[in-house]
Amino acid sequence: MDNFGKAKHSGQPSQQQHLAALLESSPLPIGVYLGKEMRISAANKALIEVWGKGPDIIGKTYFEVLPELATEDIYGKLLAVFTTGIPYDVQNQRIELMVNGHPRAYYFNYSFTPLFDENGEVYGVMNTAADVTDLNISKQRAEYSEQNFRDMILQAPVAMCLLNGPLFTIDIANTAMLDIWGKPKDKVMGRPIFQALPDAREQGLEKLMEEVYRTGKPFYANEQPISLIRHGVADIVYQNFVYQPYRDASGNITGILATSVNVTEQVTSRLELEKAYEQVQLSKKAAQLGTFDLDLEKGSMVWDQRCRELFGIAHQESVSYEHDFVTGLHPQDAKRVIQTIENLYADPGTKGDYDIDYRTVGATDGKLRWVRAKGKVYYANGRPKRFIGSVLDVTSQKENELRLVELTEKQARLAAIVSSSDDIIISKTLEGTITSWNPAAERAFGYTEMEAVGKHISIIIPPERLDEEDYILSQIRKGGKVDHFDTVRRGKNRKNLQLSLTVSPVIDDHGNIIGASKIARDISAQVAAQQVSDKYTERLEILNMVISAISEELDLSKILQKVTDATTELTGARFGAFFYNTTDQNGESYTLSAHSGAPRAAFEIFGMQSNATVMQPTFAGEGPVRVDDIARDARFANGKGFKLVNGRPAVSSYMAVPVTSRDGRIIGGLFFGHPEPARFTMEHESLAMSVAGQAAISMDNAELFEQVRKLNDRKDEFIGLASHELKTPLASINGYLQILERLIESERPRNFLSKASHQVNRLTSLVNDLLDISKIEAGKLQLSIGEFDLCQTVRDSVELIQHGATKHTITFTSHADRCMAKGDPRRIEQVIINLLSNAVKYSPDAKNVKVDLSARPGQLMVSVTDQGPGIPNDKLKHIFSRFYRVDENSPNISGLGIGLYLAHEIISRHNGEIWAENQKHGGSMFTFTLPSQ
Repeated sequence: MDNFGKAKHSGQPSQQQHLAALLESSPLPIGVYLGKEMRISAANKALIEVWGKGPDIIGKTYFEVLPELATEDIYGKLLAVFTTGIPYDVQNQRIELMVNGHPRAYYFNYSFTPLFDENGEVYGVMNTAADVTDLNISKQRAEYSEQNFRDMILQAPVAMCLLNGPLFTIDIANTAMLDIWGKPKDKVMGRPIFQALPDAREQGLEKLMEEVYRTGKPFYANEQPISLIRHGVADIVYQNFVYQPYRDASGNITGILATSVNVTEQVTSRLELEKAYEQVQLSKKAAQLGTFDLDLEKGSMVWDQRCRELFGIAHQESVSYEHDFVTGLHPQDAKRVIQTIENLYADPGTKGDYDIDYRTVGATDGKLRWVRAKGKVYYANGRPKRFIGSVLDVTSQKENELRLVELTEKQARLAAIVSSSDDIIISKTLEGTITSWNPAAERAFGYTEMEAVGKHISIIIPPERLDEEDYILSQIRKGGKVDHFDTVRRGKNRKNLQLSLTVSPVIDDHGNIIGASKIARDISAQVAAQQVSDKYTERLEILNMVISAISEELDLSKILQKVTDATTELTGARFGAFFYNTTDQNGESYTLSAHSGAPRAAFEIFGMQSNATVMQPTFAGEGPVRVDDIARDARFANGKGFKLVNGRPAVSSYMAVPVTSRDGRIIGGLFFGHPEPARFTMEHESLAMSVAGQAAISMDNAELFEQVRKLNDRKDEFIGLASHELKTPLASINGYLQILERLIESERPRNFLSKASHQVNRLTSLVNDLLDISKIEAGKLQLSIGEFDLCQTVRDSVELIQHGATKHTITFTSHADRCMAKGDPRRIEQVIINLLSNAVKYSPDAKNVKVDLSARPGQLMVSVTDQGPGIPNDKLKHIFSRFYRVDENSPNISGLGIGLYLAHEIISRHNGEIWAENQKHGGSMFTFTLPSQ
């Protein structure tokens, strides 16, 4: 700062200008004030923007520009610095400024530095400042409350988490951090980090966290690869992360605040780019390509070694455009090449593409070489900035081409052209120059032989098909033949011809390919026929697709929209609509249900009155209506029922088809319009009628489905209500039976009471099952989810069923070391009891029932195996359906077929699976799985 002051005072303009530029470009607010009055002699853009005063402050005093600071002690500090020559600085100072006429509070770190002249006298003060308003506000908010701190973590745009204690227990983790971990929140919160993320162990992270926790020094990592199991899949995540010590109010370290940014995409992209660059270099070397790079702004040019070789330059010094490139061109090619390059520079419309062949003459060896150069000029603001490309030695290829040209010229003169052929016969060189042109070609294309021979074949090729010629010539150069190549060529009158080409190589006496002979046949008639056929096929496919789509749909509104959209497209209508044949109590208006091709409001062109002429024939049962020009049709004279545009109806072509139900009622109508006349044909009418017929069937089906759905809802409501009403009297009956058992001591009556109680319990169980079904259908089945010991639950269920199944032996085997599951133990017990009861009930002649418990990664599996008759294979897929029974195997066994349905619903709601399978030697096995804890 002293140097700046002295330079300014001693009048050194170059240094002064240099320092002034530095001051102006600084992102920090800087100002210079001269004399005791503190007159502003310099203020950079950053300071002017902070003050909000405008650029006219130069020359004014500090007190004039900032009168709002009169109550602050800032003026005194400035004068003290000017008087004493002692700098002054302050941190986080709150200052209120008038910005654009409004007070605004800021926080600054600023300093006042004295400026000394060459005699050591203070002649001014330089003011530097850093706007820390946002930092202070953020700090205040962070200190406001712990909840704000937690909200900051949870709402942070980067991944953050708070790890408490020496075990680094996860206290807070936001969504971004959970996404990096690839774990659900309930699996990690409240757990030590390396228990929640065991896959992150032994990667050095434990030591890093312990070091930060012990020393209080933050740890920073960039692009650190971490191996994790994310969403069940092994993955490597590259992260930029920071481990910062987290302290309590007393300054003691209580945990670690981790902040992370997932940079996997950037890192992998960079690695792929590096790999791609390496592959490009290897490819360039293998192809013996040379490269050049010309900076047009700096005038510098760089050639690689291969490029130098093609210009015969042996030294490794820098090269230039004029000295090395221009002088290295063959004299006969120089003008053409230079002109091509200058054209690229002058016209950005060329897109800068550069592709040219030329000869070079070696600077040191004088050797002539043919070079193929390809590149691109890059522009900025319409001016060329850079020219980059590659060069390839094509000397051998060019020498061969020149020899072939010579041979072609000799062969072309000797070739016999069948001039009387009705087929077009043309010969050309491998470069595409026409060498022969028969009369059929004259008649087809309109060019005489004199006009065509010597011209490039592109005179008869549409621009968009020039690539075809490249393909054909490439096949000919390889000695191949092109057979029956269907394409389009253009005559002198600019009309296109549909042709089928057969192209063969022309070979000289030595077996060399010197050109191509092309035979073309006019296939316009065949192509037109094929187009008609394709169009018909396409319409059939669309029609089939529409019929299939609406046949599978049961939503009436969707059916009508699909039908309207499809028929509008099939008929080529500008718009279409479906109207229901219904009226209100006043007899007004058909009902618009679906529309296509225009917004709903546009259909106001139809008169909505019931007597609207345009709709009346369709809804009156007169069949389809098709009109080429509705303004000229007597039935719709004066455009009744249509909105007029410029004195005539907005619709010209009009078509309508009725949609008739199975019982002959006209449900509604499809109406189509187009502003141009004669747009609809009999084919369109037929297509629309076909779709309308299928639509009527689908609408009937949809109405029937809605009736069935309502009946099914009423049935479910009845089951739920009846079950609920039965539960109370059954409980009363069971209570009275228990009282009677205590009062009656005679054995025979007690036996009857026991049987009655057993039947009441069966009925109660059935009612409970029906209530569960009702809850499931209503979505109200409640689950009390918690952690429980599945092994103990299975064991308790086995003991309960074994107590009542004295004829069977139920064995339970557990193969799992840990049997903790997450779910509702009461409902899981209900499933196990149901499976065991079925196993006993449906195998009355067997003695053994097996129960197995095993563990898989992430899940537990329970299976119940009986020795009964098994289940027919064609019935297996239905046994978990509601009210389904396999009666042929158990005609004398009672039941409603709801137990397995309930089991399936309960297991499904636990995110598990349940299935059944027959055993090889008889019997059935029912298995279900649950997620392990």
